[in-house]
Amino acid sequence: MVAMDILKIVKGLRDQGYIEGELSINPEWYVIFEPENLEQYNLEYEIAKYAPEFIAFGSSGGGELLALNDSGEVFTLPAIGMEAQYAEKIAESVEDFKQFMERNH
Repeated sequence: MVAMDILKIVKGLRDQGYIEGELSINPEWYVIFEPENLEQYNLEYEIAKYAPEFIAFGSSGGGELLALNDSGEVFTLPAIGMEAQYAEKIAESVEDFKQFMERNH
């Protein structure tokens, strides 16, 4: 489900002003990928190989990816040494995650 909606989710976040900013939780910063680059980023980071249950939609700007699982939960995932076992859940959903995000106006 998430895989089919990821472009819509990312476009929606960016349209609402969630592009880059501070987080009130770790990793303390977020950058939401451009929708047109989502597939390329996921290919370059080899998400399908190392953590196939996730899709990256952003990063911390410093070594951690922001990713969704099939249930739509939000996780951080290390970009180096990536394995699903190192994923840390930070929100139940993108809507919940937005409460921690500073919005750019």
